[in-house]
Amino acid sequence: MNNTTVLKELGLSDKEAKTYLAILELGSTTIKPIADRAGIQRTSVYNFIDRLVERGLVTQAQGRGRMHYQAVSPSHLLEIQRHRLHLIEENIPNFLSLYNATPHKPRIQYFEGATQMRQALYEEAHCKHRTAFLLPTKDLMEMIGVETMADVNTKRVAAGVIGRSLRVRDKAMPFPTSAQSTKNMLTVRITPPQYKSSMGIGLYDTGKVGFFSSKNEGFAIMIESQELYEVMSTFYEMLWDMSEPIKAGQG
Repeated sequence: MNNTTVLKELGLSDKEAKTYLAILELGSTTIKPIADRAGIQRTSVYNFIDRLVERGLVTQAQGRGRMHYQAVSPSHLLEIQRHRLHLIEENIPNFLSLYNATPHKPRIQYFEGATQMRQALYEEAHCKHRTAFLLPTKDLMEMIGVETMADVNTKRVAAGVIGRSLRVRDKAMPFPTSAQSTKNMLTVRITPPQYKSSMGIGLYDTGKVGFFSSKNEGFAIMIESQELYEVMSTFYEMLWDMSEPIKAGQG
């Protein structure tokens, strides 16, 4: 694969690629040598240089009454691609939700890594009246951080959303705003000793169910499905009835 083809694969047009390669080979130069080396008419090459400047691949500076152009280090091409990849990764959950948005199947969003999982956790603050969570606190804190968990509760309270929290007994750990209290708008129970899990579950009255893994697997899934919401709510109520209430201020 030649250099022009590689640059075209990275999103440059044929003439943008030829212009960039000409400037790269010439070093600091003016318009006529660029046009000659690229094999492009001088009147047209200005447009391609302007586009390369916009992309951050070429710099321009006035000198001795003429404009001089110089190519930025080719390593900048890697930075551009990394930035594009980051944008795609950041927006994959939204793209997936659009992909799954049909009347007859649930909407599914997939979140990978701590940053995207934090985004998913804030679903609590979008609830209308109430939310419920099955929380392996230790595992989730290791994954997304204490500050995020505390902030999620703070925003839930600010939105006037009542919370219930089932804490997995062998992974229960307190954090700011985690205690059962009227101020925190939160009721807490501790699961039976036989219940073991590293997977957190969120039930939101927006009709969504969230699943949050530990740091070991590092992902979350948010599913908008009335049927799933109903069956998981039934499971939650059964486990809630089996779980141990705690005193106000604990948790």
